[in-house]
Amino acid sequence: MENIKSQVKPIPGFANFQEKFTTVINTETWGKCQLDFNSSNRILAVGNGGNLAVCDHGAIDIARLTNKSATAPGSGILASSLINDVSHNAWVKNWLSIMTRGFDQTHLNQTMLIGVSSSGYSKNICLALDHALSLGCKATLISAQKPHIEGNYNTVILDVDEYHTSEVLTLTLFYQLIHGANFTCPSITESVKRNVIDDYTRE
Repeated sequence: MENIKSQVKPIPGFANFQEKFTTVINTETWGKCQLDFNSSNRILAVGNGGNLAVCDHGAIDIARLTNKSATAPGSGILASSLINDVSHNAWVKNWLSIMTRGFDQTHLNQTMLIGVSSSGYSKNICLALDHALSLGCKATLISAQKPHIEGNYNTVILDVDEYHTSEVLTLTLFYQLIHGANFTCPSITESVKRNVIDDYTRE
């Protein structure tokens, strides 16, 4: 047993996780992301692969824990239908068009699209962010590294090299957005003590 313990090596990318997190949330681009989040009523989040799972998780908790609506295109049926209708590059842009259908300019101005990319080379995400800006929405790209595609949208660079580190750090940042907007991320202890059923009614 002692030999097994001595051979265990931590997975790369997490040794300085707290330092990376602190560095990101103290950047000017993160500050803009937080301000845009705070002033938005609707949050749309999208990524590819594991990043889409992170966005889906983040959107669900934003909707649960804040007074904002939030969603991500987490359904494989939805994504594959839109990809089949147009192309992989255009499906996120089309999803955004569907999600903002019927919005007047005030509602568009109060909507924020958060796109997540590990490589910064996700054309479908970047095209959607460009489209969000053209509609008058707020738009932020969270990228593990300096993007290969540049846009006029706000870009938060994580400066990490591992996919797993990027995904875990991004999910942590979703909770930072909730916290930074003065909402509470409850502890497990607090949650299990509650004896209520939330109906999410907003007065």
